[in-house]
Amino acid sequence: MDHGAEAVDVRIDDPESLRDAFAGATAAFVMIAPGLIPDSTDYAAYQGRVISAHREALAGLPGLTRVVSLSGWAANYDGASGPVWGLRRLEEALDTLPGLEVTHLRPGWFMENALPMVEEIRITGTAHGLIPADLPLPAIATADIGAVAADLLTGRRAAHTRTLELQGPRDVTLHEVTAAIGRAVGRPDARYVQIDTATMRDGLLAAGFSPHMADGTTTMTCDVAERRIAMTQPRDTETATPTTFEEFLARVIN
Repeated sequence: MDHGAEAVDVRIDDPESLRDAFAGATAAFVMIAPGLIPDSTDYAAYQGRVISAHREALAGLPGLTRVVSLSGWAANYDGASGPVWGLRRLEEALDTLPGLEVTHLRPGWFMENALPMVEEIRITGTAHGLIPADLPLPAIATADIGAVAADLLTGRRAAHTRTLELQGPRDVTLHEVTAAIGRAVGRPDARYVQIDTATMRDGLLAAGFSPHMADGTTTMTCDVAERRIAMTQPRDTETATPTTFEEFLARVIN
């Protein structure tokens, strides 16, 4: 707000409401929000409504020249389902908008995914998850995604490809993530324990997820764990972002 932002209350599945919010814009940042509705019983239907509404709202909008979408690395996988089912569909819908420069950001594994591990390790010394401890993950801080999006939206950065698979400065494993968190919270003996799909699903149900969302979230995580969701572009000057996991951790813990 201090930099001139204006908040507008809209229904993100209502094209007229969105069109009013986008009125006067020369560039638009588009995403499927919220990224997760734990008690949903038909999340794909919700995503479909949001995608359709955004496509209709942006079509022919006076003055609009540039669109940046927040997609994800799951869009690289044709069979992506669960909470990430709509990412490829969002891209495809925006690609049909005539006369616009459209760029899709496909970031990898959010560093913020590790935040629940911080308290778990602080309290118990152990973190649990479905992804193997030694699987290299293209970890990225969400602040870096925002910086890339802002540069594209303002024209400070030119997109040389329609999709950018943003992936941080280097891959990290959950073994490394656990060790870094352990050092930061005074648990040098911290360890990571891999769980199975049934345990993950049961935990999500206990946390209030509907069976539909528990199944979808578990399937999505399996797709990462078994490398069906993976990067296809190299890490280079176009796709690498600067924040290391250690730098991210220092910001969120201190």
